[in-house]
Formats: sequence, C-alpha cells, structure tokens
Amino acid sequence: MAAPRDFREKEGDPVTPPTPRIPGEDVPIRERVLDAAERISLRHGPGGRTIEAVAREAGVSKGGVLYHFPSKAAIIEAMIDRWVRQCEDAQAQAVARDGQRRGAFTRAYVHVRTRSGYPKDPLRYTGVLAAVRNDPQQLRALRAKVAEWQRQLEADGIDPVTATIVRLAIDGLCLNRLLDLPLPDPAMCAAIIDRLVEMTREGAERPEA
Repeated sequence: MAAPRDFREKEGDPVTPPTPRIPGEDVPIRERVLDAAERISLRHGPGGRTIEAVAREAGVSKGGVLYHFPSKAAIIEAMIDRWVRQCEDAQAQAVARDGQRRGAFTRAYVHVRTRSGYPKDPLRYTGVLAAVRNDPQQLRALRAKVAEWQRQLEADGIDPVTATIVRLAIDGLCLNRLLDLPLPDPAMCAAIIDRLVEMTREGAERPEA
C-alpha cells in the first residue's frame, strides 16, 4: 500500500508536535514494541502479531516485550491508548488556538485529520485498525471513544447535524486515504476541507446566550 498523502500541501499549516515521551529508560523500548506491533498488523494482520514476532521486529527479547505487555491484548490496548492520546492532545491544542468557541471542537476534529503531523506516522492509524478489526473487546473500546467524540461534536454549539456531516465527510476522506483509494486532486480536497470548515462557522457568529 502506498504511503497515505496529506490532503493539504500548503506551506505554513501548523504541525502538531508528537506527544512527548514520558521520561524513563523503559519508554524507548515500550514505544519500539508498539511500533513493531503496528507494522506487523499492517503486513500480516492480527494473526501474525505473536509475542515472538513483535520481539523480533522490535529488536528486543521476548522477555523484554512481556515486561511491558503481559499479553497480546495488552499490546493492542496500548496501541489504541497511544493513538487516542495523540488524537486528544492534537484536538485540545487546536481548540485552544481557535478564537471562536462555537464549533471549535468540530474544526479541531477536521484540523488534526487533514494537516500534516496527524497521525505522527499516518500508518499508525492503519496499524491500529488492522490490530482491532477482529477483536470485539478492543473494538468496543475504540467505538466508545468515537462515541464520546460524537457527543462532543453534538454539544459544540453549532447544529449537531452539521457537525456530524462534517465528521462523516472527514472520516470518509481519511478512510479513502488510508486504503489508498482514489481521491480528488489536492486542490479539490483542500476546497472540500475549506467548505467543511465554513459549515462549522455558519450561524456560529451569533451572540452567546
């Protein structure tokens, strides 16, 4: 699969920095294990993600993997947690930069999924999806987080139908990008994104109640 491309290629777009690593000697190994698990999930699907395979891919011992993750389920859970944390950090930063309260979360949802820097590695999101697709328990956790974001969109101070349309459009663009399906040319994609952002501002200028 070709590496997903960014929707926007304009200079000057802010790039969300990666989530800072927690200080400590164990962090690099933990991150390497998660990166390895994502790569294996992409190449071979969930069936290829054994503890032994992850250890080989990460360049650590099996014991080193088990020290951080006692089971394959724990690895998947950590992959999801890392991806969600990155999403939420980026969304919070975008909301904080937004000068308009109404629709700010919806615009943040768009921003972090259409600017370079999200995800830190575009394949990370694909790896997470590949890892959880056959795991009902982990899918429930991911669905719960997406449902939480949907509630935030609906409570964002703009028409909840508009907010949901924006979310579904962006999710569709992201899915097409991740699957390397045909997309409109970059100029058209940029125009679509601009139109979605404009939708979040329609009626949002009215005075606060």
